[in-house]
Amino acid sequence: MRWTVLVVEDNRALADTLAMALGGVADFEVLVAYDGAEGRRLLAEAHLLCTDLDLPRVRGETLIREFRALKPGAPVIAMSAGPGDQAGADRFFAKPYSALLVRDTVKEMLNA
Repeated sequence: MRWTVLVVEDNRALADTLAMALGGVADFEVLVAYDGAEGRRLLAEAHLLCTDLDLPRVRGETLIREFRALKPGAPVIAMSAGPGDQAGADRFFAKPYSALLVRDTVKEMLNA
């Protein structure tokens, strides 16, 4: 199966680094959004959401709630430079995080 991972991160360097790490996995298609509103438009296409919590236009917590309503049980990873609040996500990574650790976690969560 081909899995679609949505990365929503307003720091372009972090988003692109994470997308590159995830894109190296054969079964993954990676979608990248650089703000919450852009991410919101892509939620329906994703099997897993990986989102920053502090986003412009639409907050990460809102994206997590909307993704959970749209796809109950689908895995969610939250990331933040702030305090370690999971905001309803299955996993939380504090910034700075290792893109390879996030990649391995995504693989585990999707059993890929």
